[in-house]
Formats: sequence, C-alpha cells, structure tokens
Amino acid sequence: MRCFYTVVLLSILIWFGSCDNPDSNTVAIGVLQGPSAMSFIKMIDENPMIDGKKINLIIKDEPQQIQAMMMQNKLDFAVLPTIMAANLYNKGVKYQMVACPVWGSLYIVSSDDVIKTIDDLNDKKIHIFGQGATVDILLQREIELNHLKNIQLDYTYTTNPDLAAALQQNIIRTAVVSEPLVSVLIRKNSKIHIVSKLNCEEFLGNSDKDIFAQTAFLVRKSLTQSDAQLVDDINDLYIQSCNYLSDEPANAAGLLVKHGFFNDTVAATSAIKLSNIRYVSAFAIEQEVNRYLNIFYEFNPESIGGKLPEKDFFYCKDF
Repeated sequence: MRCFYTVVLLSILIWFGSCDNPDSNTVAIGVLQGPSAMSFIKMIDENPMIDGKKINLIIKDEPQQIQAMMMQNKLDFAVLPTIMAANLYNKGVKYQMVACPVWGSLYIVSSDDVIKTIDDLNDKKIHIFGQGATVDILLQREIELNHLKNIQLDYTYTTNPDLAAALQQNIIRTAVVSEPLVSVLIRKNSKIHIVSKLNCEEFLGNSDKDIFAQTAFLVRKSLTQSDAQLVDDINDLYIQSCNYLSDEPANAAGLLVKHGFFNDTVAATSAIKLSNIRYVSAFAIEQEVNRYLNIFYEFNPESIGGKLPEKDFFYCKDF
C-alpha cells in the first residue's frame, strides 16, 4: 500500500516540481494523498501556468504536515479535513474556506461474509484509525444512530494504509477505510466488500441534506487581498478539475492510471465514484458546514478550536 502512495507522489512531483519554499513565481497548493490529490487530476495532466506562475502541488501523507506548512505561511492554497481547517482558523491561522470538494470517502469494509449490512455489526470488532479524529467521531455517531450494540473499536492501526494492508493480509476482518484504498482493496481481494458508507445527513430546509463536508479547499486570506484575480484563476481551474471527474469519469480514470494513482482503470473508475468529489462553494453551504462542524464541537469542542468559526471563515468573492 505504501508503494502505491510513493508512485503517486513521485508522479506529482515530476509534473509540478518540489516546492517547500514557494516564491513569487509559484503558486503552492498543499494536499493530502487520496481523494484530495485525485481532485486535481486535470490540472496535473495539463500542468497549467497562471500569469507566468508555475503551480506546485505538494503532496503529503498526514494532515499535520499540511497544517505545519500553513502555519509557516508556505502555502497559497490547501485542502484539509474541514475540522482541522476550522481549528486552525480559530487559532489565528487565517486561511478561508473556498469550497468543499470531497463529500465523504470513508467506508466500513469487511471480508467477513456474515457482515453484509450495518445491522450485522452488532457484537463485532471494527478497526479504525485516528482516535478522536473525523472517522472515530462519525463512526461513533453512526453506531448511536443505528442503535448498534456491543461494538469494540480497535485503534491498533494508526493510518489508513496500515489498515488496508492488514485487511489485504487477512490479519483483520472489518475496518473503516478511506478511498482510494477501498477500491484498491476490492480490486485485489474479492472477499472484501463495502458494508456501508459513513453517512452524515441532517434534516435541513424541510429535507434531508448531506452535511458531510469532509474536506475544505482553503486560500490564504492575505492572497485574496493582494491578488484576487489569481485566486479566481486557480479556483476556476480547480472547479474544472473536480467537474472533470464526474463529467468524464472514463477519461479521468485513464489520467489517474497515466499519472500513477492506480494500476488499472477498473480501480480508478470505482475510486472516482466512491470518493464523492463534488465542488461546492463554501458560501453556498455555510449552514451545512456549521452543522457538520457542530457534530465535532459537541463531541469535543477543542477539535475545532473551541467554537464554530466566524462568518469570515467562508470565502465569498466580492463582486
């Protein structure tokens, strides 16, 4: 599994270059391996420049690595878990949320034939990564909402790749795994199947709405003031890249294989569908984002910095 990520990282760096110290001739974008990196595939393939500036896409294994670069003012844009973005904002790291690009990529998967639906999880062990993090809190919420009983949560494995490797080797039977490793696992092991997607819905505006604003596309606030046109240009390119995955999934799958994300288009096509990549501007979903963040606030206020972020957290272009 780690080899898979290494190939992806090398591919991105070949096309975009390394940039831990961006300068005036570069636009530095920090993203995490997985759906966040996948959402940039059209930009990766076309390798565009904006007003003579080179786009440097910096891929990291852990969100803490992206966070550190933001705190050091080394990134112009970033994609992070929304709860971490809110936490940073509340602690004075001024990046604004431009959009939500990933709407839930976490799945309960199992190689146990007995476990076919979420109701079959009673009295079972579920392995998860990140105690107290997004996956842990949402899984506990799902357990509560579905009135599941006697479930043992095991935090032995601390990363998504480690969990996937343990599933692949039949060391464990049931776990919560994030795309794109879900599609890779299913492709490699026919016994592994999806039990349920971790859902996150609430009744808003007289209907059930998806509030699973899992990730935040962020921009450095000072950049919106110094070069609003650059922000618009990068945002337009990113919208096109996100839309490309849903509008032309077959072609997008081919590009994901071409650039080393997957070994074949079957897994790539599956990952596109299951990653739920859908660009939605943050100002249009402020209520949904706040309701999503409130789940974590109620569980542990400090997970989002002690309060819901102020309205200024949401970037809204001043027309």
